[in-house]
Amino acid sequence: MFKVYKESCKNCLLSPDAIVSPSRRSEIIKGCAEEQTHFICHVASIEGEDICCKTFYDTLGHKSQMIRIAERLGMVELIDQPETEKLVSHKELNKKK
Repeated sequence: MFKVYKESCKNCLLSPDAIVSPSRRSEIIKGCAEEQTHFICHVASIEGEDICCKTFYDTLGHKSQMIRIAERLGMVELIDQPETEKLVSHKELNKKK
């Protein structure tokens, strides 16, 4: 199965509150396009999981041959993020400081 989170995290690579710089974001997206793959959500990568970022899937997934194949085969599974992994945005964190 090709796993995708049902919702995006607050610090998503493709959100205004991303945890990486715009130039790094461009490099990551370019790498995914060149390799015809997907962006693994950082929440999942912490746990060593291969779960596609929801926003990547929704906005750029159609460009990935791997994702298109998984969709045609009915192999996409939408899953919940673990409750403990739902993060607050960087903006919210910085307000608390």
